[in-house]
Amino acid sequence: MFCGVILRGAVRQTDRVFTYHIPDEIASSVVPGSLVSVPFGKGDTKKAAVVIELKDQFEGDTGKIKDISNLMSDLPVLNCDQLSLIDAISSRFNCTRGEVIELMVPSCVLNHKDPIEVFVELVSEETANDVLNSETLRSAAHINILEYLLERGKCTRKEIMTSLSCSSAQIKALEDKGLVRLLKETASEDASRILNVEDAPSGKFTEEYDLSDEQSEAIEAVSKAIDSKKAETFLLFGITGSGKTEVYLNCAKKVIADGGSVIYLVPEISLTPQTINWIKGRLGDSVAVLHSRLTDKQRYEQWNNIRTGKAKVIVGPRSGVFAPAVDLRLIILDEEHDSSYKSESHPRYSAKDIARMRAKVTGCSVVLGSATPSVESFYAAQSGAFKLLELKSRARQEAVLPEIIPVDMKEQIKLGSGDMLSMPLRQAMSVAFSEKKQVILLLNRRGFSRTMICESCGEPVICKNCSVAMTLHNNRRNGTQSLVCHYCGYTIPSYEAKCSYCESNKFTKAGFGTQQLEEFLHQLFPHEKVLRMDQDSTMTPGAHKDIIEKFANKEASILIGTQMIAKGLDFPDCTVVGVLGADLMLASSSFKASERAFQLITQAAGRAGRGDHPGKVFIQSFRPDQPLFNYACSQDYRAFYGQEIDYRKKLRLPPFKAIGEIVLSLDDEEKLVQRANVVAKYLNDFLAFQDKKYQFEVFGPIPCVIYELRGRYRMSFIIKSVNKSAINSVFKRLIEDFDHTLYPMSFDNDPQDG
Repeated sequence: MFCGVILRGAVRQTDRVFTYHIPDEIASSVVPGSLVSVPFGKGDTKKAAVVIELKDQFEGDTGKIKDISNLMSDLPVLNCDQLSLIDAISSRFNCTRGEVIELMVPSCVLNHKDPIEVFVELVSEETANDVLNSETLRSAAHINILEYLLERGKCTRKEIMTSLSCSSAQIKALEDKGLVRLLKETASEDASRILNVEDAPSGKFTEEYDLSDEQSEAIEAVSKAIDSKKAETFLLFGITGSGKTEVYLNCAKKVIADGGSVIYLVPEISLTPQTINWIKGRLGDSVAVLHSRLTDKQRYEQWNNIRTGKAKVIVGPRSGVFAPAVDLRLIILDEEHDSSYKSESHPRYSAKDIARMRAKVTGCSVVLGSATPSVESFYAAQSGAFKLLELKSRARQEAVLPEIIPVDMKEQIKLGSGDMLSMPLRQAMSVAFSEKKQVILLLNRRGFSRTMICESCGEPVICKNCSVAMTLHNNRRNGTQSLVCHYCGYTIPSYEAKCSYCESNKFTKAGFGTQQLEEFLHQLFPHEKVLRMDQDSTMTPGAHKDIIEKFANKEASILIGTQMIAKGLDFPDCTVVGVLGADLMLASSSFKASERAFQLITQAAGRAGRGDHPGKVFIQSFRPDQPLFNYACSQDYRAFYGQEIDYRKKLRLPPFKAIGEIVLSLDDEEKLVQRANVVAKYLNDFLAFQDKKYQFEVFGPIPCVIYELRGRYRMSFIIKSVNKSAINSVFKRLIEDFDHTLYPMSFDNDPQDG
C-alpha cells in the first residue's frame, strides 16, 4: 500500500504531495491524518509529515519509492475537517500547505516522547551581578535573561523563551559570552512554574445566574442554529457588563450535554486565571486550556485530551482555532474586535476567518462577541451576513453604566495639576479610598517616560537599529534609568544618550509611562498600595495571576497598567477608572486608530461600576471635544459606527474594499530603493491589464511607518481591490515571478496598520 504525504513546515520548493510505501507492519494503522516520519532527499533526512491520502496502487517505478520510517503517533493528529481545510487555508493566507500543517500540529506532538529538555543556569551569580551593575550589556533581552536567572535559578530554556519573549539565539549569545551554560537533562514534572490548569475553581466561579430576557433570546437563537448544523455566524453585541459570558457558557453547556465540542477563544491578554476559572467552574473537568506558558509536556497532554475527545471545551488564544476538536459544534470568539486574533507573523492568518472556514466544513455555529465590535463585523451584521444578537442592559440590575467625564488637560495644566492626574480625577480617587473602594488607571504606554527629547533640536532619542524613538525605563536593580527600543531590544544607559541629529547630549523627558505614574502615585497617595500591570511587570510566570488576585482580594487600592487591564477583568469594588493620555491612542498611521481608541476607552470604562455602587470614568485629553470622545462618554457605539462607516466609505476602505500590503525589506538601502521601483513598475503594468471589475488600486513604494527595523530597511506597497481573493491572485504572481532571495517580500491580505 502507498500513501501521499505533505511535509510539516514545507517550504514552497517542497510543498507538494510525495508518495511513500507503507511497510506491512504499520499498514493497518496508517490513515489520512496520521503523523509519520519519512526519509527525504538525497541524504534521507528524517522529516515529519502528515498522510493526506492512501493509494492501493502506484503508477510508475515503484523501485524509486521509499518506505515510511515509522508512525509517530498511534492516533491521527488531524481529523477530517482539518484535512479538508489545508488547501483552502494555504490559498487564503498565501502560505504553503506544510505551514498550515505546522499550525495544526504543534511541535509538542513531535517530541513529546523525548523527556530531555535544555536547562539554562548562570555560570556565576557574582559575575552576572557585576555585568548588570556595569551597564555594559546593550540588549534588553540579555539583561532580562540574567535578571530572571538570578531571581529564579536554573530553569528550562523553554520557560525563559516563553516568559521573556526572547529567542534561543539570545540565550546562546549569553553562553558565548561565558555568562550562562546550557545543560541537557530529564525534565521533572514541575519544570514549569505556571498556573495549574487542573485546579478546580470554587465559590463565585461555580454560581449560576438568572438570565435576562435578552440573554435567553440570544441563547435560544444560537441553540437553534447548533441543532440545525447550518454554519451560522452570530454577532453578540452587548454593552460591558451585559452578561455576554453567561450566553457563551449556556450555549457551551448545551453543546457538551449533546456530546459535542466547543472552541472558546479569548485574546491572549484576557487568558487570565479569572477567565479560566469562570469557564472551568461552570463547565467542569472537560475543559482543556492552551496557553503560551505551558511546557511541551503540559501542552501535549492538553492537546491529546482534545484529540481523543476527553476535552469537550478548548480554551485558548487565536491558535486554539486549529485544535483537533471532536464533533465540533460551536466556536466562540470573545472580544472579537481584538487585534490579537490576527497573526502578525507568517502565516498572517485571522482566527475569525479560520473559525468561519471550519464552520462551513463542520456545520458548527460561530459566535463573535463584543461591546465594541470591529467595524467590519458590525457592517456584516447590518447587511445580513451575520445575525445580530443584542444585549442592551447590564446583567445585574443594580449595576448601572458609569458616568463618563471628559477632562480638558490644557486647562488642568494651567491650573497647576500637571499632565498626569487632573484635579477631578484626584478628588474622585480620594472619595473612593475613603469609601474603601478601588481605582483603575489605564495608560497604554509602558516604561518610565515616553522618551527623551533633545533640548537643542527637539528630536527624540532614536534607536540605532530601528527608526523609532527609544523608551525610558527604570532599572529594577539599581534605580538608574535606561533607554530601550521596544522593537529590537537595544539598550543604553540614559546618560549615554546622544542626539542623532545635532549630537547634543542634553535631553528633557517627554510624556510619561506606567513606571513614572507609579512613582507619582506613591507620592500623591502614600498610604494606598499600587499595583502595576504591564509587559515589564508580568514577565515572570504567574505574575499576571498574582497581580489580579491581589487586586481582587483588595490588597491594593490602585491598579495601573496598559491595555491588558482593560479587558476581561471583573472587580465589583472598582468605582473609578481613569483613562490617561487618551490622545496618544489616536497618534497612529493606521486607518483603524479611531476604532481602536474607541474600543479601548469603552472597554476600560466597562471596568467601573460592575458591582452595587455606580462608577465614574475620567477621560483625560488635550482635545476632549473630539466626536470620538463624546461617543465614548455616552457609550454610543452606533453613533461612532455611523461616523466611522461614512469615513471608510468615502476613502474606499474595509469593509467597502479589501486592502493588501506587500513589504520589501533589505539591509542595503540603495538596493531597496532600486528593487522597490522594479516591483512598482511590475505591479502597475500587471494591474493595468486586469479586468476593471476588480477595481485594483496600487500605492507605493512608500517607506514603512517604521522604516528601519532590526537593521533592515522596509518599503511598502498597498493594493486595494473588491475582495481578498483578487489581492491574493496578485500576491501569487509576485511569488512566482520574483526570486525571493533578491526580493524578500512579505504579504498580508488584511493589514491591521494599513
